[in-house]
Amino acid sequence: SQALAIMAQPSHVPASLHELALLADEIHFQAGDTSVDPTWYTKRGGLSVIYASSELFMTNDRSPGFGETRAFLQRRLAEAGSLSNAVGGLTQWIGFTAAAGVNVLRSKGVRI
Repeated sequence: SQALAIMAQPSHVPASLHELALLADEIHFQAGDTSVDPTWYTKRGGLSVIYASSELFMTNDRSPGFGETRAFLQRRLAEAGSLSNAVGGLTQWIGFTAAAGVNVLRSKGVRI
């Protein structure tokens, strides 16, 4: 908790965010993530939020072996997976709807 307090000081925030970004990148690299599309940013941003919130939760965890923190982390990871699936589904729906709209306009003689 002392390290988090130091890193949260305004003068240390840029270095803290840089280290968090490097850590998220390393975790994804070690997990075999080779994405080079926009999901590269969203994956690392999401993991950074999960990591930081778990660290903060851990500062108040008095359970044996940090069991409550482990449960908290598992819930956040499950939520992130669900959100990722929802975003993927929404993206597919938007793409399908846009393509259908373009095809309708083309059938009406609009040059697209």
